[in-house]
Amino acid sequence: MSRFATFSAGQNGNNAGFLSSHPSTPARIQKALDTARTMFGRARVGETDRAGYLDSITGLTFGDSPARGSIVGRKFIHSASKFTFTVPDGYTLQNSQSAVVGVAGDGEAVRFDSADVQANIGLADYLKSGWIAGLKTDSVTTRTVNGIEMASGVAQTDQWFFRVSVMRLDGRVYRFIFAAKADSARFSAGAEATLTSFRRAESSDLNAIRKVAIRVVTAKSGDTADSSARQMAGLSRGAELFYIINDLYPGDPVQPGQKYKVVVLQ
Repeated sequence: MSRFATFSAGQNGNNAGFLSSHPSTPARIQKALDTARTMFGRARVGETDRAGYLDSITGLTFGDSPARGSIVGRKFIHSASKFTFTVPDGYTLQNSQSAVVGVAGDGEAVRFDSADVQANIGLADYLKSGWIAGLKTDSVTTRTVNGIEMASGVAQTDQWFFRVSVMRLDGRVYRFIFAAKADSARFSAGAEATLTSFRRAESSDLNAIRKVAIRVVTAKSGDTADSSARQMAGLSRGAELFYIINDLYPGDPVQPGQKYKVVVLQ
């Protein structure tokens, strides 16, 4: 779980911690253990019906639920609400039930989510309503981008500088929070590029969404973890993901006849 959390955050998980509503990996593991012990008692730890488990997950969709939107490279596409945006080069996007989080290796991050806001409340007034700490109210401006109304401002706390924007599309309010240790021209330009990329999705955007599913393969004589990992070469960082989901490392052997998980495009 720790390896996958680091993988999903693009090796920069610590930078996005304040943006994420998800518990940390150790907390999740401890919660799972506590729940299991409550339900089943302190039973022995071990492997049970591995073959049955692998059969049950074959064909399952892997990754983001389409209902929460899809990540295609640096682009986020929401097929249901039909909008999209693109984060700057160097950011890695991660989707969760409550937000989309993007992290860059130089200590920058962005959080995107939505909020229920009454239609009679203006975006500038909502931005100033107190939900974002340290907002400089005199920095708030309004404009229209790609036909979408938007309000933006800056905020600052002891440790972080924020660029915050809210926009209303089809009656729903969406929020961007860009964070960095300090403001800079590059950080400002990256936030601006992301905001101006926010638009209604077109058919070409929706067609870029590909279903990714789990398949179970059986290792043959002569196979290695490295050769097996190449079956996921069609995915970005697919080989790295193969090692993680099978609890392997580069150079590890695989056992002929043993079943392993792969993730493939469909």
